[in-house]
Amino acid sequence: MKVEIYADGSGNTFDSDRGYGWRLVINGVMLSEGNGYLAKATNNVAEITAAIEGLNAASTYLNRPEIQSQGPFQVVLVCDSQLVLGYANGAYKCKAIHLAPLYIQLRKVYQTVGASTRWVKGHAGDEHNEGCDKLAKAARLGKGLAGIVQSTVPGLRAEEE
Repeated sequence: MKVEIYADGSGNTFDSDRGYGWRLVINGVMLSEGNGYLAKATNNVAEITAAIEGLNAASTYLNRPEIQSQGPFQVVLVCDSQLVLGYANGAYKCKAIHLAPLYIQLRKVYQTVGASTRWVKGHAGDEHNEGCDKLAKAARLGKGLAGIVQSTVPGLRAEEE
């Protein structure tokens, strides 16, 4: 089973309000998505938070007994941020003190689900990356699904995070 977690952040100036969005895609079909708002954050904080939240959703899904029996799983974190991907897979070490707690969370959940990484060019027409971008922008602007998880999977129903 191929499990892809797409993640993206949104902002327009340094240290301003940010949004993040993520999607959980199983065998090419979007099953769950979510987003959130971050006040006074950097773009890197939004991008890393999106990856953490998406990986956490994947972990919850994959740990369901009826899903575990469908393994093995090919889990891939897909992002347009090479920094996020490098932090996740350990290629980059975190030197920014303000990112250290997020870096630790990201590495932990990434390792827990046994993921690999794949870079996708931002704003280049990838359906799920573009969807995450819209989710992140909606959260930043205070519209849409901010703080809501939407799902087409029984047991991963829409609920406030």
